[in-house]
Amino acid sequence: MRPILLIAFALLANIPVANCAPLVVGFERFHAAKPDAIGGQLLYNELGCINCHGGDKQLPLRNGPVLPGIMSRYQSEWVKQFLTNPHSCKEGTNMPHLLAESEVDAVMHYLASIKTKTSKPKSAKYLNAERGSDVYHTAGCVACHQPGKDFQPPTGVPAPASFSHSSIALPDLKAKYSLGTLMDFLTDPLKIRTDNRMPHTKLEASDVTDLAAFLLDMQQSDGSIVPGIKTFKLDPSPAKQGIDIVKRSGCASCHQLPAEVRSEVRDIANIDGGCMSSSPRVRYDLSQAQRAALKAYLGQRSAPTSTKVQASLTLQALNCTQCHVRDGVGGPDTARKAYFTGDHNLGDTGMLPPPLGEAGRKMHIAWMTDVLAGKKRIRPYLQTQMPVYAQLATTLPALLKKADEITEKPLPKGQPEAGQKLLGTMGGLGCITCHRWGDRPSLGIQALDIRSLATRIQGPWLRDYLINPASHRPGTLMPSFWPGGKAANQTILGGDTDAQIASILAFSATGNGLPEGYPAMQAGEFELLPKDRPIIQRTFMESVGAKAIVVGFPAGIHLAYDADHCHPALVWKGRFFDAYNTWFTRAAPFEKPLGDVIGRWPDESSGADAKRFGGYKLDSSGVPTFLFQVGSIQIQERLEPKDGQLYRHLSWDSSKMANVTISHPPEAQFQEAADSRPGQLHYIYSWK
Repeated sequence: MRPILLIAFALLANIPVANCAPLVVGFERFHAAKPDAIGGQLLYNELGCINCHGGDKQLPLRNGPVLPGIMSRYQSEWVKQFLTNPHSCKEGTNMPHLLAESEVDAVMHYLASIKTKTSKPKSAKYLNAERGSDVYHTAGCVACHQPGKDFQPPTGVPAPASFSHSSIALPDLKAKYSLGTLMDFLTDPLKIRTDNRMPHTKLEASDVTDLAAFLLDMQQSDGSIVPGIKTFKLDPSPAKQGIDIVKRSGCASCHQLPAEVRSEVRDIANIDGGCMSSSPRVRYDLSQAQRAALKAYLGQRSAPTSTKVQASLTLQALNCTQCHVRDGVGGPDTARKAYFTGDHNLGDTGMLPPPLGEAGRKMHIAWMTDVLAGKKRIRPYLQTQMPVYAQLATTLPALLKKADEITEKPLPKGQPEAGQKLLGTMGGLGCITCHRWGDRPSLGIQALDIRSLATRIQGPWLRDYLINPASHRPGTLMPSFWPGGKAANQTILGGDTDAQIASILAFSATGNGLPEGYPAMQAGEFELLPKDRPIIQRTFMESVGAKAIVVGFPAGIHLAYDADHCHPALVWKGRFFDAYNTWFTRAAPFEKPLGDVIGRWPDESSGADAKRFGGYKLDSSGVPTFLFQVGSIQIQERLEPKDGQLYRHLSWDSSKMANVTISHPPEAQFQEAADSRPGQLHYIYSWK
């Protein structure tokens, strides 16, 4: 494994480094060059000024992390250093310097005294920091944070000058976290950072483990030897003193804390005093541009902000503009584009997140709500993950709708049959040549799924887009089939542009049938039929994953083996499997068994040492024996149906102890065979 040094995050010179002033990326990127009241409003919210001093809450409030349980999440020495001098621990932090050095211990003991339910974070046995580097640089982390110098994006390491704005610095994560507590945070940051500034990117458990290993610069692969959080011994006496200090300092204005330490909102009487004075008690070390913008905003706080400005500032506050462009503003800078990867066949459309211009006019509120809640994804080819912003799912869509809504003529009522023909290749426009349709891949490049058009896109916006796609997304490969508003296909609905587009939406809304032109599959030409010997096929399968191995047996009982976690996953009866998509499509969907599923194994990836798959071997009758490794122990697993039952046999070197978890499908009756011996496990499953 090549060395991956976390110190590179602090030392790289290819990204502008902020001074000791707090970093609000949206302000530095879009307002610092010409400080004004709009930028000041963003700062007033993002520095937490509004939490202490009140004001119109037009933007999502910026809060600090949840403090109850902090002394069991972070190393106490790091907490002490951070409270003593926040900027020395995290460059650009928005946490002001609040406490005298003599007050820090009392505050730490008070925080430790707050009763809270905490569970011991789970650590990991096997780590792969190099793979974690791939996750960090491709899942979207570098949209906000600094890339590491050892990672090589597909187009090469960007030139230093192409980084045009500052990154959010990472603290010394090794000093702050244990492996388990960092994994716990990365699994769901919204539990600790409730304000959505660090959103929840839904990563697989293995991705979280390896990402944490990378961030902690783990050179070894054995996570069990990594030290945990040192126990902080609570002293009740200074804890009582800490109550007054925390209350006087106003910590509860930004952090979740008990009522006993909450303080009143303090109005700003003098905009040149308090935090803005030359020697403030609460020290932010503001830059000149930040001071100028805040003064401009405080001087006209009574002036209302337009809904469009409110929407733009909200997206800047949440750092949405690090990935998305809205009204020509934002998106990844030239250097960061190198880390946004996907399907290069689609150009920038296949690698960069979609623009958010006119988002409220374009998308239905229900769709935006589901996207923010992490329930919808129509661009699986994008490597960069759309994070979850669950707390904003009910407010941000309504704001965007209000900001972008205009009065326009609705489309007429469409005809689903005409839409079905237009989308297809049999006398239509051939949309399915490039676009997926639900779980059916396109016939060529795999552009976004258009099965959900009716629930996703509003009709008038779609009309404008289809007439001139490039005006809405420059560089798109999408052609216009209605150039200048005139239909290229004059045979369907008399060439009426509005009627044709309305009919495409109408067919999408019905949920009935497929666009014309997909290959006929009813005949089962590619159905696999195990007659004399078992048939083995690798594929993607629902509820199993991308590393499924399906085995069809002449006996009519078939199974899917999860090669990622090394255990059987599904068993079904009847017809086996259709290989059409697996064999002939460039981006095969997750398949389903053709027969009736009778058993599902629960996940066996936790509760024991991690397993590593080693392939399989076939006996003379074609029955596979799957091979995997637990630690240094090689294990063989054979499954075969007989007389309506499924026999499962595991074996290993009987002189060694294998730490492997064995689970069983809850739908099955099973018994352990009486002839099981050391180094062997033998089960027989049956179903009613």
